[in-house]
Amino acid sequence: MIKLILFVCMITWTYSAPAFKGSIKFKQNDGSTFSGRLKGDEWFNWIEDKHGDIIKYNKKSKNYEYGVIKEINGTLDLVPSSIKVGNKPKQSISADGTIPNVLKIDKEVLRQIWKQKKEKALKYKKD
Repeated sequence: MIKLILFVCMITWTYSAPAFKGSIKFKQNDGSTFSGRLKGDEWFNWIEDKHGDIIKYNKKSKNYEYGVIKEINGTLDLVPSSIKVGNKPKQSISADGTIPNVLKIDKEVLRQIWKQKKEKALKYKKD
């Protein structure tokens, strides 16, 4: 019985892992690159640049774009903003080089979305 419990625990651990902690170079559709760190896990993930700006990959444009929070079907989600990383509008860049407040994402909102997606995934697994 103990062997069975250990086996189940090992399998569960191998399927749930945090994102790689180091910096990674990401390549845009046009060949330009930027560095960022992966954040999240298998339920919810994003990229953060050196300024802490949140980035999502846009499958349609095949570019990495600054993320924004949108309500989709009654729940909040992190989606690409259509502003490509590296193409910040000049008039909206603050003195420290970060993106405008309208694109800033509260980390607490990210935690709420993360928790919501995790609970939904776990509920789906039980059903």
